[in-house]
Amino acid sequence: MELVVSSITTAIVNLIVFSLIPFLWWLLRHRKETGFFQWLGFYRPRLKSKWWVLVIFAVLYYFFYNFDFTQLIDPATLEYVENSDAVSANAFAGIGAAAILPALIQNFIANGVAEEILYRGFLCKRLCGKLGTAAGIVLQAVLFGLMHNVLYMLVGLDVGLWYHILTFIFTGMGALLLGWLNEKIYNGSIIPSIVLHGAGNFIATMLVAFS
Repeated sequence: MELVVSSITTAIVNLIVFSLIPFLWWLLRHRKETGFFQWLGFYRPRLKSKWWVLVIFAVLYYFFYNFDFTQLIDPATLEYVENSDAVSANAFAGIGAAAILPALIQNFIANGVAEEILYRGFLCKRLCGKLGTAAGIVLQAVLFGLMHNVLYMLVGLDVGLWYHILTFIFTGMGALLLGWLNEKIYNGSIIPSIVLHGAGNFIATMLVAFS
């Protein structure tokens, strides 16, 4: 129960923090044009590309997600990260089925919905509108990767430059694929990236929970 409460609290805080700037931006500049959720991309996804483009994306994402980047990390650094209280997934380590409900809340809402609101719903769409779709998708991916580096530094994880580089590449590549999925394959809806983002995090958490 403690983990469930903690996950709910994290989800609420993340939703507020990640939605604050997008909401204020919409309120001040776009509230007369469209509703907030529609403006962010909370609408029914509709495939706008050829079916084979989606297949290519699925293959690329499969290989990306299944690539074990931890094999590139020094064992001592990896052990330090796996035992750090600053890494949220470690709270679920080894607890099995008890992790399912809190992990669903944390992975799909605190991470999936909240982060997609800010990065793919707000930043990606604003940047694509200003710089073009390709440049916008790339830049939001860079910002998403940097966010993880900054968070690691804020929580005091002493992981070294190489770990930060790998984290930036891995999370940035994920953001690049999610931005491409929404803007180039679907019709700008952020629901596909929410589902994929949440599912990826949830699967990773379950691997930790049942290890």
